[in-house]
Amino acid sequence: MLQARSLGRGGGAPTRLQQRAVPQHAHMRILLLLVALAALAAGGWWWFGHTPQSENPFTPSAPEAQPAPALPAAAQQALAEADALWQQAGPQPTTAPRAPRIARLYSEALRALYDIPGQHDREERLLSERLAPLAQALFFSPTRWTEDESGLMAVHTVSAGQTPDGIARHYGMSQEFLNRLRGKPPTASDLRVGETLKVVRVRDCGGYHIDIDLSDFTLDLFIGGVFAKRYIIAHGAKETPTPTGETRLVNRVWHPQWTHPTKKTVFEYGHPENILGPVWLPFDAELLGASGIGIHGYTGADAQLRAQVSNGCIRMQNQDVEELYQLLAHPQRTPTTVRIRP
Repeated sequence: MLQARSLGRGGGAPTRLQQRAVPQHAHMRILLLLVALAALAAGGWWWFGHTPQSENPFTPSAPEAQPAPALPAAAQQALAEADALWQQAGPQPTTAPRAPRIARLYSEALRALYDIPGQHDREERLLSERLAPLAQALFFSPTRWTEDESGLMAVHTVSAGQTPDGIARHYGMSQEFLNRLRGKPPTASDLRVGETLKVVRVRDCGGYHIDIDLSDFTLDLFIGGVFAKRYIIAHGAKETPTPTGETRLVNRVWHPQWTHPTKKTVFEYGHPENILGPVWLPFDAELLGASGIGIHGYTGADAQLRAQVSNGCIRMQNQDVEELYQLLAHPQRTPTTVRIRP
């Protein structure tokens, strides 16, 4: 009997009492484990629900949506009117009779956006969906407006003795710009009496304006108060930053000389060390508070855009600065105001 009990306690077959007890202990342990897990889960759920989302290191807080800053009342009115006219213009609003008026109104809204921080996306949308297509029709196509209520566009009939440059001068344009609209080479001089030409009343509508945004590396051209084109630029390096402020163009030079900033050596256009490119558009030094600053191309080996790399000037691709040169008139013919923003 003693031996049998020892075998039963030490490793022999369990008794009937032991067979009944083991499952009861197992169930009790499982039950206690489940209760503990439930308590932990409840506590954790309460903690997560009452912890601010920004304090949870595993879940980044989503920024609250901020309403878009409102435009000034006049610009908001211009935008609303432009949208209404765009909708009324039919399937081809960019060539509709009131397209110049629509472009002027949208241009007012664009210039208002310049002065509201963080409006890059709104600017890009306004440009891509409205202003760029309008500008293409107005300033880069043969589409004509014989009657323009905005006063910007006109059609000129050539009289005896008139020349392209003389006609361009009358409207405040350059000869190159007039010939571009004719589909002719920049210096073409042929005309026929009675020929009709598409012209832009630049001088009567306020001249030219250039807006430069250093932070976005963009240069926007306005012709007679209407957006014409956006160009990508480079500007002053951190050691030689481009100054900001209001100024104007004082010259319009084709194939300029270049004076090396440290050597003070003058290099003619085409010389390997002349890196200025085909065009030089200098700013008024007195208004800007800095001399030797302007817009030009670049022929150096390290040409870059969207970069701070120059000696303070505004750099453009050579083909872009040539186009800009042709669109602008000499400042003695029609002024070009310039605004450089940080």
